[in-house]
Amino acid sequence: MNRKLFYTLGALVLMLSMVLAACAPAATEAPAAEEPAAEEPVAEEPVAEEPAAEEPAAEEPVAEEPATEEPVEEMEPVAFIFGRGGDSVQLDPAIVTDGESFRVTGQCLEPLYQYEQGSTKPVSALAEECTANEEATVWTCELREGVTFHDGTDFNADAVVYNFERWKNSSHPQHFESQVFEYYEYMWGGFDDASFIASVEKVDDYTVVFNLSVPLAPFLANLAMDMFAISSPAAVEAAGEDYGTPSVGCVGTGPFKFVEWVEGDHITVEANDDYWGGKPTVDQIIWRVIPDDSARFLALQAGDIHGFEQAVVEDLETAEADPNLYVQTRPALNTGYLAFNYKIEEFKDPKVREAVAHAINRPGLVENFYGAYGEVAMNFLPPLVWGHNDAVEDWTYDPELSKQLLADAGFPDGLTEVTIAEDITDAEGNVTYAAGDKIPLTLYYMPVTRFYYPSPKEIGEAMAADLASAGINATLELAGDWSTYLGLRREGQLVGLYMLGWGGDNGDPDNFHNYFFGFSGADKADADGVAIDDPTAWVKAPDAREGWYANTEVAYLLYQAAILPDQAERQAIYEQVEQLLHDDVARLWIAHNNTPLIFSSAVSGYIPQPVGADYYEFVEIAK
Repeated sequence: MNRKLFYTLGALVLMLSMVLAACAPAATEAPAAEEPAAEEPVAEEPVAEEPAAEEPAAEEPVAEEPATEEPVEEMEPVAFIFGRGGDSVQLDPAIVTDGESFRVTGQCLEPLYQYEQGSTKPVSALAEECTANEEATVWTCELREGVTFHDGTDFNADAVVYNFERWKNSSHPQHFESQVFEYYEYMWGGFDDASFIASVEKVDDYTVVFNLSVPLAPFLANLAMDMFAISSPAAVEAAGEDYGTPSVGCVGTGPFKFVEWVEGDHITVEANDDYWGGKPTVDQIIWRVIPDDSARFLALQAGDIHGFEQAVVEDLETAEADPNLYVQTRPALNTGYLAFNYKIEEFKDPKVREAVAHAINRPGLVENFYGAYGEVAMNFLPPLVWGHNDAVEDWTYDPELSKQLLADAGFPDGLTEVTIAEDITDAEGNVTYAAGDKIPLTLYYMPVTRFYYPSPKEIGEAMAADLASAGINATLELAGDWSTYLGLRREGQLVGLYMLGWGGDNGDPDNFHNYFFGFSGADKADADGVAIDDPTAWVKAPDAREGWYANTEVAYLLYQAAILPDQAERQAIYEQVEQLLHDDVARLWIAHNNTPLIFSSAVSGYIPQPVGADYYEFVEIAK
């Protein structure tokens, strides 16, 4: 209704009111508020007397007003869609070891420290500052105030104490026997009394003290790791053993909040409007599972996703030449390797292990599957990590030497089947492989693309072909999905050769070496479970998770390196460890990868991290 017509109708209404009032009894006389109706000209001059003309109709136009709000439209949420080759295993970071899980949890949960953008330097996060005493055995952490978990509960000292006690104490009601807190055990020395963390104490609501049994050089670097992010105690208590599963998700203080997880398809998180660090620039993140490498690239080209990590060499070359795409790289703080299961009799012989090392054409693998982004690995530690030993004499590609080594080991006709050296049991104690059994030699390849193995099946096929050329005939096998594969590895059930790798979590060499080859908590106790105080008396037991490998000399050196304050002394030890692992042919290091991430040109603000989860909260998508 236009404004002039509105006022004309208003005038007619007022005139009719006057007539009715004249005929009405005195008791129903119009109230004083109606008096302006006698000033009829006012209604005829709406422009000059607009406020007065508005008065009598003030109640009537309410229904008409919404028409003026039509141009206001609700904005569609801006979603950043990231493609990946495999799903997360679990979203409780304390009980997983895979990067696809941390890729998500790193957006929802935060540790006390985090890593500076583009760096491995620990900087404050949920703790504003942590300071050590002179002996570096007592660390006092001042916590950030005014922070809440996504469920509305407060982040405070009680929450920090709760999380660390849950991880450390095997008797804690939320430390379930069915769950494996691997990272805590190896980064903090073990569980219960074996832990380097003797206690975590609340001083006041926003101050906690960590009491250590020994100085720990990488203390702050460890605090910043994704797996030591702080979960809401209320959420953990409410969900129990289901915390972190698809139906529950995770609850932290981070820039994004969990929304949903459709297994094998996608995980969605949304911006935390109340984030203490400021609201993220993107409304949602969706991680889509697209197992096939080429299909992920096609999805990017079609605009179905905005970015993904790692691609086949041909697609990388296409992306580099496409003005609608661009490539970022993450520094090569990773190592892909081939491991031996040491419960195979033949692999106990270093000559056989060396034969495998000389049989595989690692420069060829790098050229064909990593391109310009990869480099052959001669150490477990990448060259970017201090402690890398340049003096190690790397294994050459020499199939004829491999054949000779096999002959020297008693296998002049090569190797096709292998012998189980001793019973192998599963988690329930059932014998899965009996001592003396003969089984085909198997090469297990990973079911998902990871930054250290960009095309795992194809790389496995190339490895198998190289091995066959040297007389080592291995059957290639896929052992289930990613979660299943990691579970079999953890239980020592990948009985043969198997592919895996590692991406550094904190930039310290301890995070590479000690996790794989250091003492576990059980190694520090006698057969009755009584703690052994003298570290020189500790014995490294064969570790199922590491293919039943054990090297007590290496483990003791790693313990010494962890507690020394001087970096130069620590570096010398890690270099020695690299030489010992090489001489023992403990594993075959395959490659390091300057991991490429491919994005639509519409995307900006994505920050790839050398260690830990990338930063998504600054992502912007141009329209």
